Amino acid sequence: MSTSSKRGRKRNDNLPPNRARDVQRAFRARRAAHLQELEKRVTELEEENENLRVALSLPPANRVPLGHGPTGRDR
Repeated sequence: MSTSSKRGRKRNDNLPPNRARDVQRAFRARRAAHLQELEKRVTELEEENENLRVALSLPPANRVPLGHGPTGRDR
């Protein structure tokens, strides 16, 4: 992963292991994985909703499409 595009300090991999740093990295990894799973689930549920609306002859849902990522804005 490239750290040059991120804000803040660069990750220094030469530092000795530190429990607090390891805990924080693990938390961020879990949070990112959870967010990806939620985005995937929302996509699947929107597709299911669309298919059910077609099957029941209902009009399409009148919703603004969601963006991706933690802010909901596509890059």
